[in-house]
Amino acid sequence: MKTFREIININESKKSDKLAIEIDKSIEKIDDSMSIKDFALSVSKIVKDEYGTHNYSEFIETIKKELGVK
Repeated sequence: MKTFREIININESKKSDKLAIEIDKSIEKIDDSMSIKDFALSVSKIVKDEYGTHNYSEFIETIKKELGVK
């Protein structure tokens, strides 16, 4: 039997997978050779404008974990 946390992670994964596909499609429409810097600036603006400073640490830790950065 799956734990509640495992169920949440599966749902988050499905959401993030779907979002990643949509973001990729949007990037292709805007500029299929978008620089990583422009991408990072865009994501940063969304986090700053829509999620607020209280979420910065969790966002940065998640990015580091997913990229394998210590």
